[in-house]
Amino acid sequence: MEAIESGDESGVKRCLDDGADAMFADEEGFTALHMACQEGYEGMVTLLLRKGAKVDSTDDDGVTPLMSASEAGHESVVTLLVAENADVNLADKAGKTAILRAAAIAGSEACVARLLAASADVFACPVAGKTLAEVAEKKDAACAKRIKEALSREGAGRRLLEAAEKGRTSAVRLMLDGGADVSATDDDGWNALHFAAADGTVELIELLIAKGLKADAPAKDGATPIELAEEEEHDDAVEALKASL
Repeated sequence: MEAIESGDESGVKRCLDDGADAMFADEEGFTALHMACQEGYEGMVTLLLRKGAKVDSTDDDGVTPLMSASEAGHESVVTLLVAENADVNLADKAGKTAILRAAAIAGSEACVARLLAASADVFACPVAGKTLAEVAEKKDAACAKRIKEALSREGAGRRLLEAAEKGRTSAVRLMLDGGADVSATDDDGWNALHFAAADGTVELIELLIAKGLKADAPAKDGATPIELAEEEEHDDAVEALKASL
């Protein structure tokens, strides 16, 4: 922890090579990874993760390393953590997410953009009677503009399709709970179920069917979710789709 605090990357490496616990935490649960992320030391973050640090570890307040990096506006570290499959939609005990910290505390448009691309939830806001865009507006207009667009009907629909294409079931569920239109389509007439079927994500397929999408609904070219799953040889997905008819 002292080596991280002083920015001594070679010292961190020596400590880890000598057997220091990559998951070391202080009395408040603040880990070495939290500190490296808070300070923006990308190289140290990589070292700690490779030595077994847990990307979604939480301190006593429920704060994750991604939240620490986002609050400090360290885009490169946010990008790294997202690539390591950090959960962008976790919230601390006060309900604050990484994107809220990036927008309303750091005022970092770059971090907000990266989190939006990773399907961060923009519907949740711990401030009663306020949207996330309204909270962000007090810190940075550019951040608020990006979030406001993501909250719009068109923006939410587009992000829903993007999340479905990447098989992000939990993100799709949050978007739908927040009010995203499950029937949104792209220019080719593909809805979220078309993308989920092509990806073969059974859990997501079942969620979208439960929300009313049809397994045999044709896109503009006539392709149905069942046909797409069959083309990709996603047998479990095909079974789930056929069972809904």
